[in-house]
Amino acid sequence: MENNNNSQKVSSWFLGPEAENANIVEDLFLYVLRDYFHWRRNYYPSDKIIITPKIKHSPEFVANTDILWQQTHDILANLRRNFPFYSPRYIGHQLSDQTIPAIIGYFAGMLYNPNNVTPEAAPVTVDWELEFGSIILNMLGFKSPPPRDDHQEAKKEFGWAHITSGGTVANLEALWVARNVRYFPISVKKAAEKHNIKILVKLPNDEIKLITEIDDIQALSIKPNESIYLLAGFVNSVKNMYGISMSDAAQKAWELINQSGYSLTHNGVASCFSEWPPVIFVSGAAHYSIKKSCDILGIGKENIELVDVDRNFRMDVQDLESKLIKALRQGRIPLAVIAIAGTTEEGAVDPIHKIIDFRNRCEKVVNHSFWLHIDAAWGGYIRTIFSQDEKQDQHISLDKRIDFVSSFVSRKLNIKQKNYSREINITWGDKDVCSAFVAFPKAESITVDPHKMGYMPYPCGVIAFRNDRVRHFLTQEAPYITVTTEESVHIVHQPPVTVGPFILEGSKPGAVSVACILSHRVIPPNINGYGQIIRLSLLAARELYERIVHWDTICKLNKYDVKYRIVPVASGAPDTNIVCFTVNRKGNCSLADMNQLSEKLYDKFAIQAELGEKEYSYSQPFFLTRTWFREPEYSKESICELLKRAGINANEYGDANGIFVLRATLMNPYIVLAEEQDISQSFLAEFMEILDKEIQELLL
Repeated sequence: MENNNNSQKVSSWFLGPEAENANIVEDLFLYVLRDYFHWRRNYYPSDKIIITPKIKHSPEFVANTDILWQQTHDILANLRRNFPFYSPRYIGHQLSDQTIPAIIGYFAGMLYNPNNVTPEAAPVTVDWELEFGSIILNMLGFKSPPPRDDHQEAKKEFGWAHITSGGTVANLEALWVARNVRYFPISVKKAAEKHNIKILVKLPNDEIKLITEIDDIQALSIKPNESIYLLAGFVNSVKNMYGISMSDAAQKAWELINQSGYSLTHNGVASCFSEWPPVIFVSGAAHYSIKKSCDILGIGKENIELVDVDRNFRMDVQDLESKLIKALRQGRIPLAVIAIAGTTEEGAVDPIHKIIDFRNRCEKVVNHSFWLHIDAAWGGYIRTIFSQDEKQDQHISLDKRIDFVSSFVSRKLNIKQKNYSREINITWGDKDVCSAFVAFPKAESITVDPHKMGYMPYPCGVIAFRNDRVRHFLTQEAPYITVTTEESVHIVHQPPVTVGPFILEGSKPGAVSVACILSHRVIPPNINGYGQIIRLSLLAARELYERIVHWDTICKLNKYDVKYRIVPVASGAPDTNIVCFTVNRKGNCSLADMNQLSEKLYDKFAIQAELGEKEYSYSQPFFLTRTWFREPEYSKESICELLKRAGINANEYGDANGIFVLRATLMNPYIVLAEEQDISQSFLAEFMEILDKEIQELLL
């Protein structure tokens, strides 16, 4: 594996904090616009001009044009109140600059305004969405679909991915699929019992039985992939039993399933969920979209089992094991475990490899499996630094891959401040974190948000499934957008030529597909492309963390008496590129006092537009955001180590008393780029000085 460090090329992929590449973007915008005008003028060149010079010189036309200019001027004036998300001084929310090809692609696609629900409304961009889906599948370690004329490969398992409006919809769709797939065997079992249909099923412990010979709980315990393939097996059994064609058997099979009384899509969730209540397992750091999804899908928020996190805010697998086994004893069905690769609040990465090991043990010992979904909305693109060629590198040992990643994401950091000078070799590559990313391909579904660390325009999420046959559990009949009878039957297995029947959303902008495909053709999602951007982001977070943990020593060597402590939230270096911390006065053990100081400090680094503040942000030197750690999401056991390091009495935590946390998102590529380009400006050194100044003033 070749370590090809080249951060300079990143400079050509972004407009730049001072619009340094304005000429390139301007030329490209003009090129796109002129090409579009040419297309309009030459599509039907013999048609007469409708908007004539006479009309354009009329008083009404001129007046309306004047209104347009004035309103545009007003809109632009108001847009300038936006926060400078592109700036290395903005380290607040999960926002940064957009890539140049993404901006150009979105603009070009927007002009044509395709609707990516069907090729009839988007004859070009639907294909690009499917192409982009394949790119993301490969990035995540799933197998992408073969060419449509490769019928042999089409018989094998491959993935399915498509664009959504964001991580919320992607998570919802993943749990929608998981719900339908996990409860599908019970409807097959009831139909088989009623009509004496013989069909074999493999249990998690590899024992094979007739589905009519196992109990209901065992039917709901099989592996997700076994359940997915059960549909084809059931249709084949119906075909053989009734001596009918495959297409007739498919229709007959669905009729029998719907008549069973236990079809979620036909009968609703009441009968199944009342007899075998579902439960979802996720850490307290989960995104709020999980609660939304459980509400919408009828699972219910009360059936979300919050798993404790460890001192690095990663899911505690021992607690997961304990709570899942307890749920089984209560007669509840573990529908899915959701692992998070980059929590929204801390950027923590759950130990996905350990969750998979636990599932393997659960299948062999307890004879029960579950759906594994990874919410990698934030951290999915970190996969790009692990390989130049996933197929080639998958045979390389884990230790070598970690060594390679650590070597790639590394740099020498010189921390200098008056009498303090130290050179630190900072790296990224914790073994558990790396192992989690390597384990991605063993999950059933993964959410990733290109509009976050893919640096794409909003809205752009992606949901990726390991097995594309999950489409059969989603399709809703819509004759005006269904292309072939085979697709509506769900049995003939082939890559779709449309996306509408297989997704949650309906109409959606094709401009997003253009942005995605252009950006990922210019910047490939591997170590030589997006990996270069991700490297800069991870190193920026490591730098801020080092400056925080060395701050006390810096002050002591400079004989600078500080009366406060900056306390990182996690006990170690950040898993991704988010650094959370709190600030406490030395000697203070009151949680309320610590929170008050941190809240006042936050006010110095924020303009709270949601509270009605309308001032411009030009005088703001840096931007931070914040969050709260509260029960039940964060139990006392989960945060006791943090409270101890902060010098706070743990007994004060609980009920309405949470922890106010300051949060810095270091996804901006310019922070480290400026230092590596020998520019005499360290944004994070300046941030620490301003942070110190603001804290000192608050303590007076």
